[in-house]
Formats: sequence, C-alpha cells, structure tokens
Amino acid sequence: MLSLGWKKFSFFEQSVKTDHEFPQAVGCCCQGANSVVAGCSDGSVALLDRNLQIQQAFQAHVKSVDFVAYLDREKLLITLGHDEGAAPVNLKAWNLEGQPNSSTASPPCLRTLRIFTPKQPEAEVTALAVHEESWPTMTIAVGLASGSVYVLRGDVGKDKAHRTTLSMQPSGSSITTLNFKGSSNHLHLYVTTRTSIAAFDIKTSSKVSLDEAGASPGCAVLNPEGDLIVGRDEAFYFNTLEGRGPCFACEGHKEQLQWYHNYIAAVLSTPGQQDYPATYVLQVFDLRNKLIAISVPLAEAPRHVVCNWGLVLIVQADNTVVCLKEKELNSKLELLYNKSLYLLALNLAQSQQADPSSCAEIQRRYADHLYSKHDYDGAMTQYVATIGYLEPSYVIRKFLDAQRIHNLTSYLEQLHEQGKASADHTTLLLNCYTKLKDVDKLDQFLRGSGAADSTPSLNFDVETAVKVCRAAGYYQHALFVSQAAAKTVWYLDILVEDMQSWDDALAYLQNLPRQEAAEALKKHGKVLLNNRPEATTALLMQLCTPGDSSKSDGDWIAKVSDFAHLAADRPMALMLLCEFILNSTRAPPGEEFLYHTLLELHLMGDEEDQASQSAGSATAESAAQGVSASSQHISAASSSQDDEEQEGRRQAGAAAITRGPHRLGPVNGLSPQKREAALDLLKRGWPLGEEAKYDTNHALVLCRMHGFSPGLRFLYEHMRLFREVLQVHMAAGDHARLIDDCMRLGDASRGGDPHLWSEVLEYFARQPQDCTEQVGAVLKHIEAGNLLPPLVVLSILAKNPNLQLSIVKDYIARQLSAESSHIQEDRAQIAKYQQETAHMRAEVKELRTQARVFQNSKDALSGAPLELPAVHFVCGHSFNLRSLGENEKECPLCAPQFRSILDIKRAMRTGATEQDKFFAQLKSSPNGFSVIADFFGRGLLDAASISTARQLSV
Repeated sequence: MLSLGWKKFSFFEQSVKTDHEFPQAVGCCCQGANSVVAGCSDGSVALLDRNLQIQQAFQAHVKSVDFVAYLDREKLLITLGHDEGAAPVNLKAWNLEGQPNSSTASPPCLRTLRIFTPKQPEAEVTALAVHEESWPTMTIAVGLASGSVYVLRGDVGKDKAHRTTLSMQPSGSSITTLNFKGSSNHLHLYVTTRTSIAAFDIKTSSKVSLDEAGASPGCAVLNPEGDLIVGRDEAFYFNTLEGRGPCFACEGHKEQLQWYHNYIAAVLSTPGQQDYPATYVLQVFDLRNKLIAISVPLAEAPRHVVCNWGLVLIVQADNTVVCLKEKELNSKLELLYNKSLYLLALNLAQSQQADPSSCAEIQRRYADHLYSKHDYDGAMTQYVATIGYLEPSYVIRKFLDAQRIHNLTSYLEQLHEQGKASADHTTLLLNCYTKLKDVDKLDQFLRGSGAADSTPSLNFDVETAVKVCRAAGYYQHALFVSQAAAKTVWYLDILVEDMQSWDDALAYLQNLPRQEAAEALKKHGKVLLNNRPEATTALLMQLCTPGDSSKSDGDWIAKVSDFAHLAADRPMALMLLCEFILNSTRAPPGEEFLYHTLLELHLMGDEEDQASQSAGSATAESAAQGVSASSQHISAASSSQDDEEQEGRRQAGAAAITRGPHRLGPVNGLSPQKREAALDLLKRGWPLGEEAKYDTNHALVLCRMHGFSPGLRFLYEHMRLFREVLQVHMAAGDHARLIDDCMRLGDASRGGDPHLWSEVLEYFARQPQDCTEQVGAVLKHIEAGNLLPPLVVLSILAKNPNLQLSIVKDYIARQLSAESSHIQEDRAQIAKYQQETAHMRAEVKELRTQARVFQNSKDALSGAPLELPAVHFVCGHSFNLRSLGENEKECPLCAPQFRSILDIKRAMRTGATEQDKFFAQLKSSPNGFSVIADFFGRGLLDAASISTARQLSV
C-alpha cells in the first residue's frame, strides 16, 4: 500500500477492549444517539453503551436483521430483515424514546412495511437509506441486487407512502450504497453500483450520471458538505450533483469507509502472494491537510467499523474491539512543532476550527522559525498574520536593524491598515519613510486610497503624523494631514511657525468660520500683525463687526478685548480698530472695554506713544491686559447693584480717589487734538440724560493717572460731585474757572449746591498769596444768596492773618445795616403782637367776669326782626331759632374762621412730630435759626403738644 505524498502521524490514542458484550453474530451496525445499534443474524437487535455493554436487546425480526438505520431527531430505529410468512422481507420502525424498564423489553413498533408489492417484485436487498423527517413522514430507499431502487415517500405510518422505482439500467449491476442529500423539498439520492455512480432527483425521478466507475459495498460515504466520497484502489474520489470533483491519490484496496469528524477511516487491504498472506490496515485520513492521522495494522479484515462518542471502534474477527481516541489539538500541534511542520500545524488548527489566538500563536512560532533561518520576508509574512493577537513590540524589536527597515515598514503599514497602530507606531512608520526618502510611500500612506480624488482616509494617529512631518521638514505633507483631519490650529501652526507663509495664513483665516478664525488669531495674531499689519487689522475689524447674515455664523461678533494684547506695542493700530468698531456698530460686544481702551490710548503722551511703537515692550502688553482686567472687574461689580447702590458706590470710589490733597498725576505731553478726542470720547459715552457706556470709576482712575483735568471735571459734574469739580480747579490753581464753575454749580435755582461758596471761601482764606479780588467776588455771592451768617464768614477769613479788614469792611457794614433794619421791623411787630395779646386777654377776662348784654334787634343771618325763641352767641351775633336749623351750638358766621384756626393748630402740632422733615429743612435752609424757631413755635420741644398731636393723628 502506497500513500504517495501523505505524511503519517499518530494523532490517536489506541486501546483494546476485551471485556465487552458485542454480539458475535452481528450482520450490520450503525451509530445511535448514545449507543451503537447492532443487528444480528438471529433477528435480534442490541443497543450497546459507551463501554460496549448491552443496554437493551429485543427481537426485531424472526430470521435475521440485514440493515439498521437510526434517526436521531425522532429517536427512531429502522430495521430491515427477514420474517416468516407471505412477506419475508419487511421494514419496521421502532420508537426508542424513553428508557426501557428492562434490558430485554422491546420498544414499541410503530409500523411494519412490506418492501415488495406486485408492482415492485421481490429481489435481494443490498442497500438501505432513510431520510429523516417528522414521523410518520419519511423517505426510504431500498437498493436491490437487480440494479433497481425502491423509494417509499410520504406517510408510512398509514401505509400511504408513494412508491417509485429508480433504475440503474442498463448497468444491471447490484446497488452497493445509497445516500440522501438535501432537504425534503429538494432531495437527491446518490446511488452507486460496482460499475457506475448516479444521482436521482426524488421529486422528479430524473437521473444524472456522475461516473462510469462505481464503488464496492461500504466504500462510499457522504461528508457533511453533501459530497459523495468513493474509495477505489487508486484514490479517493469526490462526487457532487454536478459531476466528479477532486480526488486524492491513495493506493490500496478499500474494504470499508467511515466518515469521522474531518477524517475518513478506511480499511485497506493488500492481496496475499505465495507465502505472504493478505494484510489489512485501518488508516484515518485527513484529506484537507493530506496526512494520515493514524495507521493501525490488523491481522484480518475487521467485521465492523463504527464511529461514536468521539471514538473509532474496530470490531475484529476475533471479536476484540480496538478503540481509537483522537488526541487533544495541543498534543497534535506539539508533535508538528517538534518536526518544524508549522504550516501543516496551522492548516490543521484551521481545519479543526481552532480559535484565532491559537492560530496566531502557530504563526508566531512559524515566523520565529523562519527568522532564525534568516528568511526575513517569509517571517514578516507570518508576523503580519498575527496582528491583533501578538504584541507589535515583539515584532518591531526584531526588525529595528537598518538592514531590515523594509520589512519593518511593511509590518507597520499593515498595522495601520488594520487599525491596530498606536501613535508610537505611526511615528516609527513615518520615520522609516523619511529615512528611506520614500516620498511616494509617504504620500500613499498619508493620502490613503482617496489621494487621487482628494478624499483621504486617515487610518493613523493624526497628531503624531503632523509632528513627525514637521520635524522632518515635510511641511506640505503636514499641511495635507492637518487639513484632511480638520485641525485648524495645526494647519495655522505650520503656515505661521514653520513656513512663515503670512499671506496663506491670512487667506486660510478668511475662509474659516468666524469663531474659529477668532480663536486662531488669539494665538497667531501678534506675529501676523507684526508682518502683515494692514491685512491683519482688516481681518480683526471684520471679525469684530457683524458679518454676512446669510451664513450660519454671520451674527457672531468677536470682542476686541480678546485681541487687545496683540497690539500692545502698536497703540495706533489698536486705536484705529477700536474707533472703527465704535463707529460701525451700534452696540458692539465689550463696548465698555472699547471706551476704556480708547480713553487710555488718547491719554498716552506723544513720547510714550512713540516709545511703545518702537520698543514693543512686554510692559505695554501687560498694561493693556491690566486695563482689560480692571475694566471687566469694575463692570462686573457695577452690574450687580441697583441704581441707588451704584450711585453710592460711585461716590465712594470718587471720594477714595479725591481723599487727601487733591493732586493729579503727572501731566503728559498731550497734544490739543488728543485732549479734544479724549473729552469727546467721554461725552460720547455719556450722553445727557442717559446711562454711561463705560465704567465711570475706571475713567476717573485713567484721567487721574494721566492728569486729564477736563475729563475729571466732566465726569465729576455728571456724577453730581460738584465739590470734586471745584477740587480739580483748586489743585490746578485756576481761580477764574473755580469761581465760574462755582457760580454755575452753586445756583440752587438750577439744581446746584449753594454750599459750594463756603468751601470756595475757605479755599481762598487758606491761600498765602493776595486773593483780595477773589474773596470780594465770593462775598458778593454769599451776601446775595444769604448763604452764610456774617459771624461764620468772619471766622473763616480770620484764619488767614494776611487778609486786611478792608476786604470785609463794606460787607460787615451792609450786614450790620441790614441786621438793624430787621431788628427795628421785629420790634415793631413784637409791639403789635403785645398790643393784640393784651386786648385779647382783656376781652377774655371780661367774658369770664362780666355779664354780656345782647341788644341786637335783628337776625344776623337774614336781617329779619328777632323773635322768640332767639339764640345769642358770645361772639355778639343773634339769630332766630328757625334760622339756625339743626346747628344751634355754633355761630354760622364765625364757625368757618374758628375751624380754620383749629386746623392750623392741629397741623402745627402734627408737624411738630415730623423730625425728618425738620432736619431736611434745617440742612437745606441758609438760615437754620429761623427753621428752629419755626418748629419751636409749633411745639417741637413741647412734650404735651407732641402727645396731643399724636392723639389727633390717631
């Protein structure tokens, strides 16, 4: 027996069973669910367990059992044997479901079928095949020695099966094997004789000849794919419904074939010659991998070969049973590893559906073997197959040598194609390309399959690729990757930092969404402004003003505060930007910051401006940022208060600024144009009658720092801090404007504060120089408004020993004269009140002590003569009773006057309790003594009057 090209191994463990109950007279056997079914020549059937012990035995036929078939799904046993009577050959169906009560109990026989009928004459049965369906429907094929096949299809339980006859004529040879393929709707039957092979369509009974050479009995089996495998002396042949398939050369006469997992178990024989007897051997063939898994020499031809429980059972002529058990896959692989048959090991693992990790381990061993043999290309092929299972660093370390950089490159490329690469792998691959100067490969890797149609597929770490390309000087490639990955920041970094392509960078920014362009300018704006100031400023203006409303982000507006630091060393550019935005937008974002920045820029001296333009120092940048932070802080603080709290905070801030000697900061060399522009900006940001568009405290600080007096006066006046306005003039020594503003701001008729004159008088009184003219002017206004008592004026002026009495001589004379006139008027009024009081007291005394004589003859109301009954009142009026009506208790003529006096008295007593009103009038009145006297007359200090007023109010 020659097995050309077949490698022999020992993949099975061999053992011999002697303590079994396998019957001696077994004529046929088959595999059951958990048993081996043996049909005996005495008509009995035995079911044997895994230890080949009889589980159950029963008499199936009277004479013999010729064929058995087990249906696993329905748990049915089909037997065909000889019985006595008119129908000697019958087919029976037995129900094996459930456990028998005893080993000799017979299972239920569901149906007994006669094989032969008048239309299907009796002949020797040589083959049997049963197609499993749902009982009682099934398809049964019976092969005959005459070359015919009887087919029973349908309901065999009620003898309603449809019978057909298939003929292998004209061969005339007996049927050797029958095998069904397909489902019940599309069922075919393979039929073999010793001289031919054919396939029949069971539904149509059509025949297809497959081969003119046949098969011996038991030498044709069906594999799980539905191919009929025929064993002949020279080879194994595959047959399909379309015709002959592949063949595998294997010389030796085939006695019997059995399909086992992925193997064919075949009994081969060699005829004896002269003194040498015939030899038999059972070999298990792996046709896919072309190897012999085991070879078992046999003394004689075996009686039966059965496969079940993962075992190959060989029943020999002496009734001993040889058991073959397949080894574990790892054991088989170790055998192959020892012989360096790695490729065969891989094929074996794949054919037995080993998990991918196990296959990868085989390929790793195979690759290591090839690597040790210096077959680096072959090793790399195997290493590539392990991607996803083998750690890439294991392979990379082996190929880091410069001579094997091509292999390393191919491995790294496969890592990226399969999406298993990390950032380090991307770095290494790009370094390989750059070392090899392989620009084409670099292009292909970075641009991917979509390079031609500008649709790149980036299957690598983008950030790493950009970094490596930038470091190696491949800026165009880095640009491509950044653009393909939509990494705006990286793209601009390359244009600005590496390529210094200012124009391209600005063009790219123009095409970006407004918000992204603004973010990018925060980083690169300073460099662009230094190299392309006009274009960069124009772009900033575009972003800080409303855009195209038709675009999705057209309404988004950037804040100038985000870009102020860019122009820290270019104040003129920043000034133009701020003025442009204020003039082109009604309410731009960060409007308060615009006013603060412009004000500070206007207040910068010409020398400071030139120094900033030329030096571009970091100090200027820091100052710009400080102004921004201060503005935002003050704005945030002021926005959280109501109007009253804002006013109080503003005054407190101003007081803090002006506390102590009112000194201004150093006066810069401001040109008239800048001073005018700064003042116009303050006026524009605070229109009359509206809220300020900037933080007034911040503006005050700037004006104070830069000594900008007009701005301070404007802000203080709008904040109604009139005293601070005068303090500015006092600090500057501008007496003329001091008096002018005091005349304007101290006019109470126009909402001014008349008390300003007292402060101005004190100011001039403290001056060491001659201020006679100014003191005289102030005294005139004090005298005209009667703002201060003369004694107070004299006490203020007396503090300055340099002032002459002549300054106040005329003022004192006029005051004394006026006081004398007032004294005379008061004395005359007092005498009048005394006279009237004495008259009233005499009249009251008279009423109390003397009787009153009424001599009136007429009614005081109607003028009619008095008639009884008449009513006389103490006031001297008399009335007829009918003229008074219901009101008899008060004089109709004097009652209104009396009531008005009572109301006045009640109001005076009530007003005496209003202390807040008293203090308010006392504070605002130029003559506080008169207010005190007025309220004293009302009874402010009289406890009884206050108590009476409270009772009246209740």
